[in-house]
Amino acid sequence: MSNSKANNQFAAIYIRTSSEHQAEKASPEEQEADCRQLAADHGLTVVAVYRDTERYRVKNRMVDPSGTRADRPGLLAMLHDGAAGQLDTILAWREDRLYRGMRAMLLVLETIQEHKIDILLARETFDPKMAPIKAWVAQMELEGMRERMTMGVKARLRAGKANTGQDRYGYQRNGDVIEIVEEEARWVRQIFDWYIEGTPIMEIRRRLIEADAPQKGSSVPRKIRWARSSIQAILGSAKEYASGIKIQTRCGEAFEIPVPPIIDQATCQQVLERRQANKTHPARNLKWDYLIGGMIYCPCGRKWGARTNRWKKRGEERKHPLGIYYCTETHKEHIHPDCPRTIGSKKADDLVWRKVCSVISNPDVLLARAAEYVDELRQRAETALEDRERIQGELDALTLERQWVITQARKGKITDEDMEYQLGALTLQELNVKRELATFVEIAHLTALNDWEVAAREYLADIQAGLEFLNTETQTDEERREQFEAKRQIVNTLVEKVLIGKGRTLQVVFKLDVLSLLERDTEPTQIELVGTCSRKRSTPPHRTL
Repeated sequence: MSNSKANNQFAAIYIRTSSEHQAEKASPEEQEADCRQLAADHGLTVVAVYRDTERYRVKNRMVDPSGTRADRPGLLAMLHDGAAGQLDTILAWREDRLYRGMRAMLLVLETIQEHKIDILLARETFDPKMAPIKAWVAQMELEGMRERMTMGVKARLRAGKANTGQDRYGYQRNGDVIEIVEEEARWVRQIFDWYIEGTPIMEIRRRLIEADAPQKGSSVPRKIRWARSSIQAILGSAKEYASGIKIQTRCGEAFEIPVPPIIDQATCQQVLERRQANKTHPARNLKWDYLIGGMIYCPCGRKWGARTNRWKKRGEERKHPLGIYYCTETHKEHIHPDCPRTIGSKKADDLVWRKVCSVISNPDVLLARAAEYVDELRQRAETALEDRERIQGELDALTLERQWVITQARKGKITDEDMEYQLGALTLQELNVKRELATFVEIAHLTALNDWEVAAREYLADIQAGLEFLNTETQTDEERREQFEAKRQIVNTLVEKVLIGKGRTLQVVFKLDVLSLLERDTEPTQIELVGTCSRKRSTPPHRTL
């Protein structure tokens, strides 16, 4: 790469700090100022500044923008714009701002080499030939640091000294020891006392909020104040609150850290006995057939659960247990005004099953929607054929290049380290190409859907022929089980979800898995068809689209 560019070249500045602590050593402001001066010295126009200076979310956890990570938002956005031809040069403070590991290095080098992008560094000189070695050394250095840190942490834990991490409610870290936070500990004891008295969890929550009881701070703002799960977590830690020991783990090893207990052993035993009793309600253990279990959604945005109610409001046991679908949102401030909260499972199952039977008996509307969607996919397939050929050609070329690299290593013309670096870069390219190819392969399969409608009609006709058995009153438990399993299979095949609203109205969203009918291993082709069901209707409702 050249270290100078002609005038009117577009440049981007990349800034990274792996943590707030490191920001004091190489502040974002200092990095940007030095890079802007570098741009001025080379006559470059800075068109964008990309920053990775804050923690970001990866799946369900927050991570620091370490140089070893290849999923940094700022880095990915910059490389995406560079691949789109919007950048000629990348400016960074030092090379380790861009990467400190092999995976991130391969991602950067692949992009700049393929799209002819230069890299200029404010405090160093960039040499792409030395980049793999520097990245390898940096990665070895980081791994050594991690190993030394792990050894240090284990030594602290063996000595009974507290490690960093989230403290349980009622405690806080003070140097090497864990101390009680008296204000929180008072509420821990109060929660256990209420629970032993038989106070329901949601009543405990109401009392905590009413008394403005404090909660632990969090890096993520709380959406729900004193959530049910927070109270359950405290109750579930009764042994820890009473034992005077905190278990901390590191790399598979467990260490006991002494902590002052907050409750006594008698309180702990009472809580454990009550929790065990609450888990053994016979009504919860009854088996019940739920035809649309796991398919109901309400305006609260929740998927509904199912339970069996064995008792009446007066405390009398029912002669015949009642199955119920219910909303799983338990916090009043998050309950939607149109949410009906519960519906009898038999009534809901019957309404949905009648709608399913109606669609099976009159499938033309469902098939018409499926035809429209298949036509759209065919059009996409036609335009994708050329791209598919191009991508397959790229994949073939990468396979040949991989074989060539291996051959050169066997002949001794390149070292094993060079082979590893080159194969790593090729693997990254292959992953991207295969991901793109998979999309076109799926679309191309749709060109063979010439007989999809015949297969769909035959499938629905087979089901229709069996409706007489499915709608007949059963005589034995074996027949009932067989009938239910058949209904459940049909519902799973044709129903995408069931929406419940005000007045316990039900809307059924149907799907038609065309590709599975043709025995193709792809994602379901889902066509939505909404039918409205009301509790007050005794006949199948009118279909609405």
